[in-house]
Amino acid sequence: MPIIAYIVSLGCAKNLVDTEVMCGALVANGCLLAENENDANVMLINTCSFILDARKEAQETIEAALKWKRRARKSRRMVVVAGCLVQRNPKETKERFPDVDLFIGLDDVPNAAKLIMAAFDKPETTQPLPQGGLPTYLYDHTAPRLTVTPEAFAYIKIAEGCDHRCAFCAIPTFRGRQRSRQPESVVEECKQLLAQGVKEINFIAQDSSRYGTDHANGDSLAKLLQLCDELEGDFWIRVLYTHPLYVTDELFQTLAHSRHVVPYLDMPIQHVATSVLQGMRRGMTGPQTQELLRHIRKDFPELTLRTTVLVGFPGETEQDFQELLDFITEFQFDRLGAFAFSPEANTPAAEMKDGLVPPEIAEKRKQLILETQRGISLKRNNTLIGKEIRVLLEQQESAANWLARSVADAPDVDDVIHVSVKNRKSARPRFTTVRITNAGDYECEGKEV
Repeated sequence: MPIIAYIVSLGCAKNLVDTEVMCGALVANGCLLAENENDANVMLINTCSFILDARKEAQETIEAALKWKRRARKSRRMVVVAGCLVQRNPKETKERFPDVDLFIGLDDVPNAAKLIMAAFDKPETTQPLPQGGLPTYLYDHTAPRLTVTPEAFAYIKIAEGCDHRCAFCAIPTFRGRQRSRQPESVVEECKQLLAQGVKEINFIAQDSSRYGTDHANGDSLAKLLQLCDELEGDFWIRVLYTHPLYVTDELFQTLAHSRHVVPYLDMPIQHVATSVLQGMRRGMTGPQTQELLRHIRKDFPELTLRTTVLVGFPGETEQDFQELLDFITEFQFDRLGAFAFSPEANTPAAEMKDGLVPPEIAEKRKQLILETQRGISLKRNNTLIGKEIRVLLEQQESAANWLARSVADAPDVDDVIHVSVKNRKSARPRFTTVRITNAGDYECEGKEV
């Protein structure tokens, strides 16, 4: 009986790449993938464990999968759980979900297909739990991989793990230390994706700005981008997830003045109040953070600046929050996201007892930040009306309308543009020029020129 797998991928794009590697391994080993869970006999869930909400989503998804398993009357079904939740808490996850047939840790990602096939063929065999702890696996361009993103874009994980010890983040405790791929491997994967028609490649890592620092030959993110920028074709390369401690003018210059690398800097600052940044162990003061941002805005005005902030961290006073809100209002980030603090086990922040911010206050602060940014975004988008910009037509909404993004917009997290196109015959993603006719806070409308 063939294995027909229904795949559920939770969490960030970095997790999605792991899912795609497992999908590639399944197909390479003769398994089939299903679009509908009722057509499948295996459900594979790749979980996220970054914050409390992510763990809740993972647990709810597993519970739903087990109900799906029990609904089978005449045929056998199997539930497989992989990813961060398993790596972080293997024994606890097994105890909570004893009816899950197989657990796959991060080091077992490349062997997922063989493990699933073995468990399906011999259901009576007890499957060993992943060891947990710090994984060492890092995929490369030779790994079978089946992209599941829309045709227009894809992700490349250029590094895995993280050497930072931010007080609020548990990722280093279950994703391991920073380990960067070889530049040649990244270039080869770019070629593979471009050959299959991808128009935008997004470089991702826990901290992309530290790419290559674990190599002894001087590799860096800027050098990697310069290498990939030499590739032929009409495409974009975008970098996601950098840290303000490790960005450089060479990187800014590369982002601002390349053929294919888009002028877009995704750099979470988390806060601007020094006392909060020190508690977070971010390695920078508030003035240093603001000085860096003003330097980027002044000397590299081409760059779209995206950031993320964290509110409600233990010790954050009303004055600290107001300092952050005032800076956001004054600086006018191009793109911004906000999160409310939640304590994570095995992190220093979880042990902090002084200055705790009630969850409802943290949530209120987050909403104030987002409402402020909404107004900033609307103001910025209104300045685009009447202008012509280059966009990537990403997804067809109807024969005459496409969903598009500009160089200033990363997939899934930034603005979108609804485009009325002239060429209605083409159903493939492509670049075109659009005149903006209408603007909203996070969406615009335009017509193909």
